[in-house]
Amino acid sequence: MRKNKLKIIFFCASLALMAGGFFWLAQWEKPWQKVENKSVENKVVNAEKEKVEIVAEKTAPAFLVAGWIPYWAKSAGVASLQGKLNLFSQLNLFAFSVDARGELVDTLKLDLAPWPQLLLDAQKEKIKIIPTILWGDSVAMHQIFADAGLREKHADKVVKMLTQYNFTGVDLDYEGKDIADRDNFSLFLQTLHEKLKAAPAKTLSCTIEARTQDEPPVGFTGVRAMSWANDFAALNNFCDSITLMAYDQVFQIQRAKVFEDRSLTLSAPNAENAWVEKNIEYALRFIAPEKLILGVSTYGWEFRVEKIAEGYRYSRVRSLSYPTAIELANSVGAVPARTTGGELAFTYQATDGQYLVTVDDAQAVSDKIALAKKFKIKGISLFKLDGLTDPKLFEVLAGK
Repeated sequence: MRKNKLKIIFFCASLALMAGGFFWLAQWEKPWQKVENKSVENKVVNAEKEKVEIVAEKTAPAFLVAGWIPYWAKSAGVASLQGKLNLFSQLNLFAFSVDARGELVDTLKLDLAPWPQLLLDAQKEKIKIIPTILWGDSVAMHQIFADAGLREKHADKVVKMLTQYNFTGVDLDYEGKDIADRDNFSLFLQTLHEKLKAAPAKTLSCTIEARTQDEPPVGFTGVRAMSWANDFAALNNFCDSITLMAYDQVFQIQRAKVFEDRSLTLSAPNAENAWVEKNIEYALRFIAPEKLILGVSTYGWEFRVEKIAEGYRYSRVRSLSYPTAIELANSVGAVPARTTGGELAFTYQATDGQYLVTVDDAQAVSDKIALAKKFKIKGISLFKLDGLTDPKLFEVLAGK
């Protein structure tokens, strides 16, 4: 009997120990279980990460590469793009101008070669074709923008054109506005914006002059202060994209064909990197990066230079394409050199004085692409695609 009692006690004690052990084991997080739990947690986190990354890949816009094809060099411009259309996301055609009454004038003649074939090829490559309306008559723009009825009428003309040709959007290159028309121009953009957002929705792109400060310099009034005739905040509100013409640097700063510079170093940059970067930084104070497009030049300028008491006087001679600049350098025995601003430049002596040439080549374009990516803006738009760019330009675009 005593043995049986001991067995029973022992058995009960064992059960108690086992029960306690099981309870303790249940509460104890085993090393393998800890690892497994972390693995499960990580899988959830990674799954969420993967979901976010996948969505980002689908929704993040690709870096836009666009370019303007001028109507005055349409055949050469289109021919230069044969076999290279895939390098572009969008092509802008200088398609229309505006007369003094605010009526659109078809300068491109879209029904004539080479446009029909280009439109078909672009459609196959899924490249957007956007018409640019080029207007530079400050007097006419003042008359239209100052009158609410005429603003409405001009906006209706733009919408009608887009519907007629079935374009998905329009680019307004309204240059040389009087600073006094700043607010009225914004009202026009608002009117057009509202009309374009009605079904079927069309996009509005605005091409504008560059600037790096809030107020124009002393003495800059009227049309000379054209860079301040654009309200950047209003542009951000009413335009789907804004292209900053960050080139023609000395003219955007001086607003004169003849100007003087006290620097003892000959320099007349078209778009030096530091100046372009400063323009981007300023624009981003008002414009969302996903809307901002950097306008990039593919040409240059020639100046006649005269030594004065302090520095030099520069007189604009002509714009030059890259091939023309290189041909000129070869003919005068000059060797173009890279400037500190990232452009090519050379000087030469002629019978009537000294000349300076500055031109943007493929490397200069590559630098601008790097700047656009640095600030994570929408992309770039090349001015211009006329068949006279640096042949290496397309290599740069292919490796962007």
